[in-house]
Amino acid sequence: MAVPRIIRSKLSKCVKNMQSELQPVLFRTLTDGSEIPIEECDLFGYQRYRWLNGESKELARRYLKFDLRQLVHTSIQAIGGDGLQCTKVSKCVEGQFNKAFVLTMSNGDEVVARLPNPNAGPAFYTIASEVATRQFIREIMGLPVPKIYTWSSDSSNPVGSEYILEEKARGQALGKLWAQMSMPSRCEIIDQVINIEKKLTSVSFSKHGCIYHTSVLSSKIPVYDSLDSMLDSASLPEVRQTSKLSRFTIGPSNDRRMWQSERKFLKLDWGPWSNPADYAMALGKNELSWAQSQARPRINPYRSIDKPESPEEYRSLLERYLRISPYLIPGPETGEPLNTLSHPDLHLDNIFIDPDTNQITSIIDWQLAAVAPICLQRPHPQMLELSPSPRTSQQNLLEKELLKYYYEGTKNANNIRPRVSRNPYLTTRLDPLNLISGCWERQDTFSLREALIKIVALWTRLGYSSPCPVEFTEEELIEHQNERNLVQGLSTIVQQLADEGLIPIGGMVQPEEYEQARMVSDWAKREFISLAEDDHQEKLHMMVWPY
Repeated sequence: MAVPRIIRSKLSKCVKNMQSELQPVLFRTLTDGSEIPIEECDLFGYQRYRWLNGESKELARRYLKFDLRQLVHTSIQAIGGDGLQCTKVSKCVEGQFNKAFVLTMSNGDEVVARLPNPNAGPAFYTIASEVATRQFIREIMGLPVPKIYTWSSDSSNPVGSEYILEEKARGQALGKLWAQMSMPSRCEIIDQVINIEKKLTSVSFSKHGCIYHTSVLSSKIPVYDSLDSMLDSASLPEVRQTSKLSRFTIGPSNDRRMWQSERKFLKLDWGPWSNPADYAMALGKNELSWAQSQARPRINPYRSIDKPESPEEYRSLLERYLRISPYLIPGPETGEPLNTLSHPDLHLDNIFIDPDTNQITSIIDWQLAAVAPICLQRPHPQMLELSPSPRTSQQNLLEKELLKYYYEGTKNANNIRPRVSRNPYLTTRLDPLNLISGCWERQDTFSLREALIKIVALWTRLGYSSPCPVEFTEEELIEHQNERNLVQGLSTIVQQLADEGLIPIGGMVQPEEYEQARMVSDWAKREFISLAEDDHQEKLHMMVWPY
């Protein structure tokens, strides 16, 4: 008997509803590539590491609740998959600032969903800038970056979180292959990285900030110029002449350090900036604005266990930074571009290759990519960073050979970066910029003061002919030296624990190593306290122990 049309329609709708209600199986990927089944609540929390100090705070900064069903629904819609089901959701190995998931569909298609944790920075600017930057790199510069299906920078969406949905990177992560690759194969990869960096530095911008879509940024703040009027004449003609440039602009920095805690509610200068001195000055003014309204007296045991450290002292330090800030960032040399785009964290797992051809197929994780002076960028990719404690002298030699190969190749293909990084005092000049944001909250005024004292001491060697605009009194230098003695003494112990593989710097450990690390820390703390010569010093040692 023929089934009436209305009944067939209702049955079809019922089947679709049943399909949509089916829940995907949930897994978490471990660092060795294996997977374990998890519950839905495990998607929201953080499981990769534990902390010996402030663990509840660290976990809260990485906890993100969202609507799984809506994420699945949005992913299916993003790839035009009416009738598809999501059969599996895999939580990727966790980074520090984002959650990433691979959603597998019933036809085998895979969608990568990336959601920023609360500690990732200003949500709107972080997401909007990454999307625009990746589309600029992919469409204008032709570099291999995964396609973005859809995205949202507004957590009021049905998913309940900002997100980026994208295609899965083609190829295999270089981190899985690097250890087994021959020296010639590694050099082949480095050559490709050098060519990608050369292409990035071939486009010069007149402003320092982050790339956004003009239409998206204008919904938040006034946008005055599109990118076609902000490219330097040194940029490649094929880039300068494309009609798509008007879609993009340079806007505020999304550097999470400049937006942390109450800073996002203050009227601060987040850029974009027209010259390096303006940027250096903005860092100081922003921190001073925060300190004037938020800094409160607190005990800094490195200085005194009885007398609170005064916010006035901190503000005095910031004012000295402001006087010296115009001199910190070297100006561009002749022929050097003003500002260029670079990848912020080019480590092995962010590069994907075809294992059969060794060709780079995709580069991921452009979050926090900025347009900035070359001297503010990494001198070399993170993938070539020398190990702090190499396992063998052979490994140390190999790492140095690869780094040397990179610098020689960069010098031949693009002489700008090595010319900038050869400045022997560049790190000294830039240390205050890297330390100033959030210095009081990190309880690290010592490091900022140390950096400024060093610049004052080396003023003439840094090449300045004018008198140094900052000075420290003899009393201040003596007090700082006393603090330095304690800091360095404790740092020696902490570094030794790290070198011996007992407790990593910062106290962030693998979950399975937590109990052992806690025992080691408790033992080392007791030993450290036993070195005290009197009750006052004993109390001091108890207060400064980091774990």
